Amino acid sequence: MNWFLTDSRYLRLASFTIFYIGQGIPIGLISIALPIWLAAQEVSGVDIALFVSITGLPWGLKLFAGPIMDRYTFLAMGRRRPWIIAAQTGLVLAMLGLALVPDPVNNFTVLTVMAFCVNCFAAVQDVAIDGMAIDVLPEDEHGQANAFMAFGQVAGFALSGALSATALVMFGLLGAGLISAGFTVFVFFWGVFVRERRGEKIMPWTGGKASASLEALQAKNWSEIFINLGRTLILPASLMLIFVSLCLSVASGVSGVAVTLIAIQDLGYDSADFSYLISACSFVAALLSLALGPLIDQYGAKRFLMIGLIGNGLGLLLAGVFTDLWSNIYFCIAFIVIGAFLSQCTFISFIALHMKVCWLKVAATQFAIYMAWSNLGKSIGAGLYSQIKPGLYQGQEFILIGVLSLIGAAVLVLVNMRDHKQRIEKLDVDGGIADAVRV
Repeated sequence: MNWFLTDSRYLRLASFTIFYIGQGIPIGLISIALPIWLAAQEVSGVDIALFVSITGLPWGLKLFAGPIMDRYTFLAMGRRRPWIIAAQTGLVLAMLGLALVPDPVNNFTVLTVMAFCVNCFAAVQDVAIDGMAIDVLPEDEHGQANAFMAFGQVAGFALSGALSATALVMFGLLGAGLISAGFTVFVFFWGVFVRERRGEKIMPWTGGKASASLEALQAKNWSEIFINLGRTLILPASLMLIFVSLCLSVASGVSGVAVTLIAIQDLGYDSADFSYLISACSFVAALLSLALGPLIDQYGAKRFLMIGLIGNGLGLLLAGVFTDLWSNIYFCIAFIVIGAFLSQCTFISFIALHMKVCWLKVAATQFAIYMAWSNLGKSIGAGLYSQIKPGLYQGQEFILIGVLSLIGAAVLVLVNMRDHKQRIEKLDVDGGIADAVRV
């Protein structure tokens, strides 16, 4: 099978959609279906919170995988593909191990450990797929590819969450684990047969060799990675995007908690109905946002991120000022639907823009740091809201995060991508002082 990512646009779009569906599978099982099932089994809220907290740790710690991937790989099979195959192998085995946990409610520690292992391999897979995307996607495909990737992840966790929830009720953990492992096996075989570049090996024992361009990019030692990483992270565009990311992620962390609490506790929505509404809106928004990809590539990720930040900011200010409208069901639905679409627009353009600022020499590490920083910001936002909520009047939380989004948009105006590209090109020409370092 002669399928090479660098040769076919359609293969790239299909592959990254499938890979992101694969990323959604463990999210649906571990983060959606299992906590709900545990609650139905009358496991205490404290234990469920502990389960969610522990099993979510690998997603925040995935930045440690980036340097390892930039330092070590088997180039004859591609720069990132060996890591994807290895992570998917571990993911299948971990899911099978999770499925075999006997009497999971009474073996809660074992269940938590196995779920933690599942997410460890899922996080490694995430870093490897993102690194591959940066390596093989041309700049004029970043927007469209990220639209498909975002849709794939939403479709993956929505499908996995629904099927796993049903399987847990009908067949228990064994059925849910086997179904999830089965879907992951399909993604595994896709990763086996789809290669990055012509001439590479399918597997270690088949014919093929590494390309000269990959050998030139591969870091020879740890000093080279961290010196080059430091040189690109301190570029002006990178520093400003780190600040924009903090504004966006803190606002997201606050709104994620605030919207749920207000809907359930203040407005009296049924929790199941509200969950279905959020899921449906997210899926429809992801589907509609597929049309944004070509537009982002044509007009620029920065412009669409600006639209997302300003749109979200103004919408949140509107909700914060006109609190009397909260009792109007049509206003609430419009707020959720428009917010979901703007969030998808923001997410797609946010990822595409961060891909553009990465230097290929340290792309996996650099991108993982950006994403880990974003995850940290969401945690900060959620924790901040828990502290300030008692002192807020109704609607003030939305005014606060609306202003924060607009501050992020104001800083984004200063980001000069043309200047950043020239600086990266200069780093490539200079070779970097790190290339002379050997340990």
